[in-house]
Amino acid sequence: MSTIDKIPAFWRRRSLRFWLATGMLMSLAPIFTFALTGYFLYHGAVIQPLVEVASKQRHILQPLQSVQMSLWDVSESVVDFAIDGEDRHKIAYQQQVHQIDDNLEKLTVAMEDQKFDISNINEAKDQWRELVTLPNTILSGETNRVNAIVGEDIEEFELLINRLAHQLGTVHDTVRIRNEKTHQQALASLTLSEYLAGAGLLLSIIFSLLGVAVINRSLVSSMDQLASGSMRFSDGDREHQVEVHIPRELANVADAFNQMMKQIREQEDTLERMAITDGLTGLYNRREFDRLLGEEVRRAERYGKSVSLIIGDIDHFKTFNDSYGHQAGDEAIRSVGQTLSENLREADKACRFGGEEFVIILPECDAEAARQVAERVRNAVEARVFHIDGERTAQVTISLGVATSAGNSDTLETLLKRADFALYKAKEHGRNRVKSGRLSHQDERTS
Repeated sequence: MSTIDKIPAFWRRRSLRFWLATGMLMSLAPIFTFALTGYFLYHGAVIQPLVEVASKQRHILQPLQSVQMSLWDVSESVVDFAIDGEDRHKIAYQQQVHQIDDNLEKLTVAMEDQKFDISNINEAKDQWRELVTLPNTILSGETNRVNAIVGEDIEEFELLINRLAHQLGTVHDTVRIRNEKTHQQALASLTLSEYLAGAGLLLSIIFSLLGVAVINRSLVSSMDQLASGSMRFSDGDREHQVEVHIPRELANVADAFNQMMKQIREQEDTLERMAITDGLTGLYNRREFDRLLGEEVRRAERYGKSVSLIIGDIDHFKTFNDSYGHQAGDEAIRSVGQTLSENLREADKACRFGGEEFVIILPECDAEAARQVAERVRNAVEARVFHIDGERTAQVTISLGVATSAGNSDTLETLLKRADFALYKAKEHGRNRVKSGRLSHQDERTS
């Protein structure tokens, strides 16, 4: 079984449009696939993490930095009030405290949204609540009253400020570490996307080649087979079959082409048979007889074999025609031709010589065997009864002359002449009989 015969029927039914579309899709699919994959990967693993980093910086780092900066403003306001006792420092302090409270709440909410551990920020808020109780003593003192107690309060306040700043620095480090980790992941994904882009380009080239192969196999190769089949047919190869199974349209063209070639072969065979056979009897005609006898005479001479020739003629055929009509005469000729065909070897060739005359070529057949064949044919013709007009029956007899060449210098003409002379003697001696010509052709005497 050839490779093409193993193609499942499903694929053989696919159209040319299907194969072209398949080839194009195989060429373009990897490009679109990796473009989409690259987009989602780049967006999900690079852009989105970077956006998250920026969001964290905006929602976490901004209020955190604001609290850190405000702590030093609070410290400055308290110290300045302790020095000069001006109310503007107290008002600034209250505004700064309110701002820090607000930013701490924003920071807590932002860290919860980002799934951070908020234990550090809660501890910072506890420290802040402890810190804001201490400046009340300082802010309630008299103007420009700086004594040892106030100094101690300020030192403790500054110490708490530093502790809170350190605690907020811990929160800042936690956020920074996570942001750096996210940034590194984004960079790693970006590197991966570069590798995938290279792999996508390579696969796109491979699938493009596969797509070209599909189009070539389904279209170009099939068209080449059609063209090759046409050329071989024009060169005389009548047995070649064009095997195209895909696509369906070209397979239909191939089937039509093969059917056309089959019809042409049948017509040529018919014409060839008509050219070498007799239309009435189906036996070989006179032209083919000349060719066949020439071949057999040459073969007999080359290999030292014998070849025999029988010439037969229907007895009193003109009288038969006059009595029964030309159609009956044709039926008699047809009946004799059929009898000859039924009583000969496969190697023997029966021919219609013309009119009511027949010839039989007997390759590798000596004189005695040829005479026996002639007698068998004569008896079969005499015994055959055929119908005329579907009602009447009739019989005919045949006279036969036999000549044999035993691989000597006999030519086609001399062999035919001796067989014809033997036929003449058969008629002369009363018809419906067989006569043989002598092996020697020095004269035209018969046995």
